[in-house]
Amino acid sequence: MFHKAGITCLNSGLLISIFFLGKRVQITWFRFFLALFFLISAFLIFFLNDFFQKKTEWETVLVERGKIEKKISANGTLNPVFTVNVGTQISGIIQDVHVDFNDKVTKSQLLAKIDPSLLEAKISQSKANLSAAEAVFKASKSKFYRQKKLEKKGFISKGSMENAEKEFEEASARVVQARAQLDKENRNLSYSKIISPIDGVIIERSIDVGQTVAASFQTPTLFKIARDLNEMQIEALVSEADIGNIRPGQAVTFEVDAFPNKSFNGTVKLVRLEPEVEQNVVSYKVIVDVENPEGTLLPGMTAQSLITVQTKNSVLKIPVSTLRFSPSEYTSYSVSPIKVPENTAKNKSSIDEIFRINERGKIEKLEILLGTSDGKFVEIVSGVDEKDEIITKEKTPKIKSSKSGFRFKFN
Repeated sequence: MFHKAGITCLNSGLLISIFFLGKRVQITWFRFFLALFFLISAFLIFFLNDFFQKKTEWETVLVERGKIEKKISANGTLNPVFTVNVGTQISGIIQDVHVDFNDKVTKSQLLAKIDPSLLEAKISQSKANLSAAEAVFKASKSKFYRQKKLEKKGFISKGSMENAEKEFEEASARVVQARAQLDKENRNLSYSKIISPIDGVIIERSIDVGQTVAASFQTPTLFKIARDLNEMQIEALVSEADIGNIRPGQAVTFEVDAFPNKSFNGTVKLVRLEPEVEQNVVSYKVIVDVENPEGTLLPGMTAQSLITVQTKNSVLKIPVSTLRFSPSEYTSYSVSPIKVPENTAKNKSSIDEIFRINERGKIEKLEILLGTSDGKFVEIVSGVDEKDEIITKEKTPKIKSSKSGFRFKFN
């Protein structure tokens, strides 16, 4: 029995020894792999950091000197400089129309004619009324002077004399009235001929033969005449935020849909003071003079205009896109604070940051003072020198697999 117990104890001790020995072996291997993992990780971090530091490339532009024009966009409609609405002061039926759209006309040229038959009848009636009034006037005049002689001799009463004088004055007034009516009818007859008040071109005709026109409280428009289509004007709307920059004499370039590949020129003539409000948006009408010697531009065309409100020559400038660039968080760089020249206005909105590659090939962040911008380029008032190399984009490497391993390619 003691023999079996001893064997049992021996076996138990052997198993315990083997267990603890296995534990030591596992701990040793665990420590080995853990140390190997950290070693490989450190190597990879060092290698990749060194690789990207060496392999990162940049797209750059040079600070250049040139011209910057600040422009304000505005849409408007082309119209003749001077137009006249030709109407009628009398009612009647259109008897003749002598001109059509686009016809050139001269001052006092006959454009159309209203049927004069009713007007002529009224003239005949007015003449008859005048003749009757003159006959009554003649009779009352004779009676008045006859009564006057009798009064001096005392043959008639004072009342009779006063009646004769009254009849004479009334007859005289009726003659004046009849003559005025005749003059009016003659004038209306002259209105039956619609004539051109200016030299120009017919751009609108709103009547046809046989049509009835009625002149009541508002004179109907029969024709619209443009004085000269060689000179046009744009009526452009500019927002209240930009109107403070508009001045007479500023240069304007514009395009029309009819000629998409052609640019036209004009000049700001005036800014109308009356605001135009639409859906709580306030705009002002800017009049732009345009030369149209070839007659290419037509009334009513929509003009997409650019008004040059500021021009600066020989200034340092860079593309606006450079202001949007920011390097990755792993990129190291130095910082150069802004140096503002004396007598230069500065505010936070005019300060920005860009990145350049300096003479040592290192990246440097520059604080710059911005000036005028035309949307593509921006003026640099301070912070850079001409031909400085400014970063616009970071080229990151792409890994492409191949039969022999990996290759790195930059975009």
